[in-house]
Amino acid sequence: MRRPKSHNENILNYLLGKGRRTSSSSNASYLILYAFLYKYMSDRLKNHLLHEFSGSGDDLEFFYFTAEDEIKDIALKDLGYFFESYDAYIDQFAADKFVDDFFDPSFLMRLKENIIFSKDNPFEEYFSTIIETVERQTKFYQMSYDEGEVMLISNFLSSISKLDISEREFPFQKVYEMISSSRQIRLSPTPNYITQILERIIISCERDVASIYDPFLRDASNLLKVSKQFPGSKIYAKEEDELYYFYSLIRAFINGCDFADISFKRESAIESMAFDEELFDVIVSKIPNSFRHAPDSYRNQNLEAPNPNKVDIKEQLISQFDLSSLDGDEELLNALSVFEKKVEAVEKSNIINFNEEYESLIDSEFLFLINMINCLKEDGTMAVSLSQNFLFKNSLTKLRKFLTYENNYIDTVISLPEVGRLVRPEVIIVFRKNRNRGDILFIDVSKDYGAIPARIRIPGAFRNNLVFDDKTLDRIIDVFVNRKRVDRFSEVISISDLEKNEFSLAVSRYVDTYEGKFIRLEDLESRKRDIDSKMDELSDKISFMMDDLNLR
Repeated sequence: MRRPKSHNENILNYLLGKGRRTSSSSNASYLILYAFLYKYMSDRLKNHLLHEFSGSGDDLEFFYFTAEDEIKDIALKDLGYFFESYDAYIDQFAADKFVDDFFDPSFLMRLKENIIFSKDNPFEEYFSTIIETVERQTKFYQMSYDEGEVMLISNFLSSISKLDISEREFPFQKVYEMISSSRQIRLSPTPNYITQILERIIISCERDVASIYDPFLRDASNLLKVSKQFPGSKIYAKEEDELYYFYSLIRAFINGCDFADISFKRESAIESMAFDEELFDVIVSKIPNSFRHAPDSYRNQNLEAPNPNKVDIKEQLISQFDLSSLDGDEELLNALSVFEKKVEAVEKSNIINFNEEYESLIDSEFLFLINMINCLKEDGTMAVSLSQNFLFKNSLTKLRKFLTYENNYIDTVISLPEVGRLVRPEVIIVFRKNRNRGDILFIDVSKDYGAIPARIRIPGAFRNNLVFDDKTLDRIIDVFVNRKRVDRFSEVISISDLEKNEFSLAVSRYVDTYEGKFIRLEDLESRKRDIDSKMDELSDKISFMMDDLNLR
């Protein structure tokens, strides 16, 4: 018997069906994602206020007329924001404006003009960024959409306004995540199996985590999953792509993240990995297989060495030697800037010394990987997924030698299954500083794993999203924590053995998963001699018979 679909699931199916039949311009994505934020903020506020006055028997509109100051104080204190007009609630707007599926541009302005935030609410700045982005990307004051696109946007916004943010069977947050991979949004979600392993690895490290950093935020799956396991930790992220950044800000808010603990920046981590001189307990990320403007980004990389105790040398010198009267002297300031850069260069060389053998790494496309490690605390852990080409690409041999033989940073390499012919195979690599081991653990999950079917199958959603079962995850973490050697699954290899293989990190080179029978070379040669002998004997018989029959 088929399970009946929930309210939210029915709406999601409707939206995905609409999206398959009608395409929209890319900037309509921002309006659709913004509608989820509007819906969540609206219903969260309404539900909270109704709960506070649940015994009165009156509706919310009544309190706006009779006790607006009281409900305003409650909302600002408990939630950090308040709608100054009852008409600003999304269900009220939908009832007034979505007549005959007509999209009204005032949809955006209604929330912007009626929301206020509590003093020092950290989300206010991000909210302003969201509004500014929607206005710019949708060319709000022009609204140049054709009739079909207006109908599609109207259908989406009207349907989103009917979602239930409190539903447990198919949560509102899940609808938001799944709609992101539709034709209307065009985001590529982080595969579940990658997030599952990264999350379990970080948890297994059994240490206090005060700070987590994801320099390639994308859809925020990894950061939100890991940070959820460490309440109160500070989370940091960078994302260059504007749509992913926009999506992730909203996702963090509707998932209840405390923006007092969040620092997100929209910038390229390739060109600038360091985050305000911070060092982190955990770095977790899915490194993209390709980057926007890749050649330019790679060329713009510089070696970075964050220093939490860094002082402003220029300011110190001016203060120490009472040079404040010369503060406007351009020649002096230029000289101090040159001096400051030289000091920074010396500090970097003290942290990483590229001798002649490794000088070429300065121009490596993967220099950012070294910068990521430099952002770790001395006892920190970094777990990343990246293209398996990193393991054996000839041009990266020097980098792999630097990370293993020279610095002993790489702790574990895990190969992952190939999921779908259009999805590039990836690996997970765990890095640690100050390791006291001289080996690397290799785990091969590419073939030996168990998966669970999707609890809810949605047509048109991301199909190649493998989900590992608990047995597989427990096995991986057991091997990872205890560094077990398991036949055809894992192996521990000394770094000296890597040198014999030219520092290849290909898991298949060290973990033998071959299931057929092996044949000794000596036995093969013996069999060949027997076959050759029988062939000679048969050839002689045929020749004799042909001679006897005079057939030559």
